[in-house]
Amino acid sequence: MLSKFIICLLIVSLTSDCFSQKYKDLKIYNTDSLSIILPTQKGEERVQTLNKLALSLFFKDFKLGEQYAQEAMSLSNEIDYQEGIALTYRTFGRFHYYQGNYPDAVGNFLESLRIYEKLDMKYLVARVYYEVAESNYFVGNYEKALEYGYISLDKFREPMEGGTSVGSIMDIAHVKGGLGFTYAAIGRFDKSLEYLLELFETGKKSDMDSTEMIIITFLVGAYNFATGENEKAKFYFNEAFSYPDINQDIQALKHRPLIWMGDIYFSEGKMDSAIYFKQKGFEWFNKRGFLYWTMVASNDLGLVYYKMNDFNTAENYYRHAEKIFNEILTRNSIYRYDSLKNIISYGHEYYGPLNPAYLKELYWTQGRIMYNKLYQINNAKNRKNEALYYHIAYSDAKDTLNKILRGRETMELQIKYESERKDQQIATLSLENELKESRLNQNRYLLFGSGGLLIVVIMFGYILIRQNKLKTEQQMLNLQQKLFRSQMNPHFIFNSLASIQNFVVRQDSKKASVYLSRFSELVRSILDNSTQDYIPFEKEVSTIENYLELQKIRFPDKFDFSIEIDEKIDPENMLIPPMLAQPFIENSIEHGFKHKKAKGNIKIRFVLNENLIVFEIEDDGIGRQKAQEIGYKLRKDHRSMATDITRERLMVLNKKLKHKISLIISDLMNEQNEPAGTKVVFDIPFKYS
Repeated sequence: MLSKFIICLLIVSLTSDCFSQKYKDLKIYNTDSLSIILPTQKGEERVQTLNKLALSLFFKDFKLGEQYAQEAMSLSNEIDYQEGIALTYRTFGRFHYYQGNYPDAVGNFLESLRIYEKLDMKYLVARVYYEVAESNYFVGNYEKALEYGYISLDKFREPMEGGTSVGSIMDIAHVKGGLGFTYAAIGRFDKSLEYLLELFETGKKSDMDSTEMIIITFLVGAYNFATGENEKAKFYFNEAFSYPDINQDIQALKHRPLIWMGDIYFSEGKMDSAIYFKQKGFEWFNKRGFLYWTMVASNDLGLVYYKMNDFNTAENYYRHAEKIFNEILTRNSIYRYDSLKNIISYGHEYYGPLNPAYLKELYWTQGRIMYNKLYQINNAKNRKNEALYYHIAYSDAKDTLNKILRGRETMELQIKYESERKDQQIATLSLENELKESRLNQNRYLLFGSGGLLIVVIMFGYILIRQNKLKTEQQMLNLQQKLFRSQMNPHFIFNSLASIQNFVVRQDSKKASVYLSRFSELVRSILDNSTQDYIPFEKEVSTIENYLELQKIRFPDKFDFSIEIDEKIDPENMLIPPMLAQPFIENSIEHGFKHKKAKGNIKIRFVLNENLIVFEIEDDGIGRQKAQEIGYKLRKDHRSMATDITRERLMVLNKKLKHKISLIISDLMNEQNEPAGTKVVFDIPFKYS
C-alpha cells in the first residue's frame, strides 16, 4: 500500500502573487491586454512584457510563447540587460520543467542563477535554487534535491536590514515542506513529518488558502500512516473531511483521504471498514470521470477482496480497472471530461501543471498491478488462455514502465552532467576574473614587487591544492577506519576466541584447528580488504563464509545459511567492492534470530544481471519492527553505525562510478501480513581484473 503513497509525495513549489487561482506558483496574465501594450514598449520594459506573454501563452500556444521568449532573449542581449537575460533563462527553464524535460530545465535555471547571483538579487537566487531542487526531485536525484533545497532555505533565511530575512515566513515554510516531501521519497518519514508539520502550523497562523491547507492536512495524515501512527493519521484525514465545500477543488481533494483511510483499515485487518471507505472514494471518482483515481480505488478494492479469497468480486473490480485503463490510453488523459482538468484532484496541480511523462508513470504502474492480479486470478481458475493473455499484458506493462524509468535515469545523468558543466563554467569564469584582476594589479604595481606577488600567488595555489588533497585523503582514511572498526566488532572477536578456547579445553583439536584457521583467515581478509576499493569476487565470498561459520560457533543451533552463486559469474576475474554484506548479516543474526524460538535461515545469493551482480541477503528472522518492540536496544547503536558507514561508502563509491551501486532493504511478510524476515538487495557494478 505504501508504494501508492510514495508516488504521491511531490515537492511543494514556492509562493508567489498570482493572477490565476489555478497555479499558485505561476503568474498568468491577460494576454490580450499585454498584446495591446507591447507595440508601444521598448528596452527593458518590453523584455518584461515579452516574458509575461511567453509564460501566459505556454499552456495555450507553446510555439508562440517560445517566440516571445526568444525575442526577449535577443533584445536583452542587444541592450545588455542582464536581469532580462536571467529572467528569460528562467522562463525557458519553466517551459522545459512543465514539459518534463528536466535536464534542459536545470541548464536554463543554472544560467539564470549565475546572473542573479552576480546581480546580488537574493530573493530570486533563493527561488531559482529551489526550482533546481524540484527538477532533481522529479528524476529521482534526491541527494541533489536536498542539497539545492537546503541552499535555498539558507538563502531565504539570510538576514536583511531592519531585522527581516530575504524570504517571508511562508517562503521558508514552503521550502521546509518541500524538503519534507523529499525525505519521504527516500523513506525518512520522521524527518518529513517534522518539516511538514512546521508548514501545517505556519499555514494555520498565516491564513493559508483552504485548498492548499487541505492538501497539507491529508499529507500529514499520510506521513503518520507511513510511520505506523494510524490513530494520528485518522485524525488528520478526518480533519481533511471537515473542510467546507467552498469550491470544486476541495470537494475532489476531500475524497483522496478516503482511499488512505481504507488503507489504514486494510493494514489493521478490518476489511469491512476498508471496503466502506474505498468504495465511497471509488463511487465518487467513477461517477465524475476522474479516471486515474477511479483506477486506483478499483485496484485497491480488488486487492481487498482478493485477500478475502473472494476472487469473483476481486475480478470484477480488476476488470473495471482494466476498462478505465484502456479509456486512459485511448483518451491520452486521466480525465473523462476536459472540464476536469481545471479541478485540483491530485494536489500538485495547485502549484503547477502535471507533466505528461510523470502521469504516464503513474497510470502504467496501476496497469501493471491490475494485469498481474488478473493473470493470477485467471490462472487460479484454470483459464489458461485468459491467464496467458494477462501474463503477456503484464510483461508489456513492466517493459513500458522500465522504459519510462530508464528515461528518467537518463535525465538524471544529463542533469548531473549539466550541473557539473555549469559548475566548471562558473569556476572557470571565477578563475578568469581572478587572473584579470591579478594582471591589473601586476601592471599597477610592477615596479613595486611583481616578482613577490607572483611567488605569493604560486605559494597560495600550491598550499590550497595541497590542503584540498590532504583533506580528501583524510576523509577517505577516516571512512576506512570506521569501516574497519565496524567489521572488527570486539564482542564478535572475543566470543569467537572464547569458543575456540573452549574447543582446546575440551581437547577437540580438530575443531579448534579448523575454526582458528577460519578466524585468522577472516581477520587477515578484513585487514586486507578494508584498504581496497575492489577485491576478487571469490575473496569476498570466502570472507562471508568464514564470518558465518564463526558466527555459528557463537550461536550454535540458532541458524543455518546457504550461499548460491550464479554459474555465469567468473569468481576469479570479477572484482566487486568488499565488505558490503557483513553489517546486514550481523543484523540478521544479532536482531533477527536472537529472539526467534525456531532455527533461522540466511540465504545469500549472487546473480549476474547484464553488467551488474545482484547480491541478496534474506533471513526469516523476527523482522526489524519486532526486534525494536521487544526492547532489543543494547546493540542498536552498533547496527546503525555499521549500516550508516555502508551507506556512506556507497555514496563515496557512486561518485566514481558510471553505474551506481543501489541498496534496497525491505521487510518480508507472511500470508497473515506478519513480519517474516528482512531482505537486503545490492545491485553492484563489477569490473574485470
